[in-house]
Amino acid sequence: MGTLFLGCTSDISYPTTPAEYDDVLVDCLPVPASENTLEVLTWNIEHFPKHLETSGIVNATIAESDYDVWGIQEIENIGTIKLISQVNPSYSVIVDNDIARGVNNNYHLAFIYNNQRLEIKEERVLTTGDFDRYYFPRNPLFIKFLNKVNNQTFILINLHLKCCGDATSKHRREEASRRLKTFIDENYPNDRVLVVGDYNGELYPTYSSQFSNFIDDANNYAFADMDQAKSSEWLDKSYPSWRPNGSHIDHILMTNEWFNQFQKSYTVTLDQCSNDYDPKVSDHRPVMTVFRN
Repeated sequence: MGTLFLGCTSDISYPTTPAEYDDVLVDCLPVPASENTLEVLTWNIEHFPKHLETSGIVNATIAESDYDVWGIQEIENIGTIKLISQVNPSYSVIVDNDIARGVNNNYHLAFIYNNQRLEIKEERVLTTGDFDRYYFPRNPLFIKFLNKVNNQTFILINLHLKCCGDATSKHRREEASRRLKTFIDENYPNDRVLVVGDYNGELYPTYSSQFSNFIDDANNYAFADMDQAKSSEWLDKSYPSWRPNGSHIDHILMTNEWFNQFQKSYTVTLDQCSNDYDPKVSDHRPVMTVFRN
């Protein structure tokens, strides 16, 4: 969601080397990285890169965070997001188009992960069966990681669901949620699974949420960011400008295999470190969940 800042990406000449490093947002990262924890984030970087300074700001923020894995949405220039590996070689970048050429048009999904602590064991784009493009306008990106710190494997799914508040869009998200749950229940009933992304819908009030099928199955699933979803505080909202008090539409879903390792979830208020966050970076804030290793 959001308004394009500089027009079509083809109108901009993108560098083949990282943009000027700008760590203006780093002080707004909420907690330091640690080998005792696994840090998982989701971030819709609106029309990335929507400004010539965007990549320099994003590169610095991720590189200095030292967090384990970032799930990214709305990548419009794949080459530019991959420059993070030049800034910090400890980070590798995998984009949906690396696995399945031609998917997701100009709204690509990516993971940026710390290759010193995480290793990819399986990778695919979910394009068949339950993942009909009508319900999943961006095919989800599926990665199975090995956490080399504690030798655990886990599955991370990155998605970007249909936007907007009309009845048809809500139905498409609700059906996508049903299909996603069926996929996890039938194929990965005993695995550690996280589903991160721009869900484009709220969790609370739970009775009206398009994701109530997960919420109602509390023995097996939980949204790590439910406290932010329930909060009335503007700083807890991942999409601060949609409604007067903001909206929380970016989520991290976890299966019950994570419950004993879950510590806390945060809305990462990077915008508090720069008045230019919206015009130069994104209209979304990242959401972060921390687990014990």
